[in-house]
Amino acid sequence: MDNHYYVTAVPESLVASHLAPMDFGNYLAIGTRKRTRGQAIFFEVDPDKLKNLPWDYIKRRLVLDEDGEAKRSVYLYIYRVLENTSLDAILNLYLVTDDGKVLEIEEGTYKDKQIEEIHLYQQFNPITTRVASKLTPPEFVRFLSDPSKPVFAPRVFFVEMQLGKLAKDPQAPLHNLPYPNPDHLRDCLQRLQNSPERLTKTVLRCFNRDLSYRCIKDGFFLGDQAGYKYYPFPSIDDLEDKYYSWWRSALVQCF
Repeated sequence: MDNHYYVTAVPESLVASHLAPMDFGNYLAIGTRKRTRGQAIFFEVDPDKLKNLPWDYIKRRLVLDEDGEAKRSVYLYIYRVLENTSLDAILNLYLVTDDGKVLEIEEGTYKDKQIEEIHLYQQFNPITTRVASKLTPPEFVRFLSDPSKPVFAPRVFFVEMQLGKLAKDPQAPLHNLPYPNPDHLRDCLQRLQNSPERLTKTVLRCFNRDLSYRCIKDGFFLGDQAGYKYYPFPSIDDLEDKYYSWWRSALVQCF
């Protein structure tokens, strides 16, 4: 029986499991008795590149159940996990719908477009605010993790979300973007646009832990002052072809 190690984003934890990524994602979303439902976002990690793992505890707890079933989860850490996990140890990213469909995303290379527009970022760790910003994703990583500032985070994990025409014109129509309270969103974007010295503006203070996958723009970013990892969200063509089952589930859960 193979051992796997995962870092879950919401809530943040390091977990050991006998389950392969697809089975682990399904387990997180709907449980073993299908009494619970919920999204999940997690990374697989390389245990050989993790520090200070409690190997004795893992050996004692990560064993088959009495009936021979795989051990689904052994929680190892639940505090400041991403901050203390080497970027080199973090492997692929997995997005899980609330009915247990799992999408695997490999690390990619981000091409900075340097277009003058406003971005919308949903943060997951260590803070969960939704923020509008003039900064590109790599700039946003460096800005938030800058220790010379009085307010900073050692490492950040977030996703860029679609703004459509609002990225350049806060009064443009939302069309099919399902954001709550659009007048508040427009007001935040307008204030940011009209303040030359301001780089960010908080849109939502607290994430409700349900991400509308269909609103993802370029993808997910995890990084700090030393560098970052980028996980590109698939194109619409790929979602409707290669990942149709997952995409159909993701669209249904938004309504």
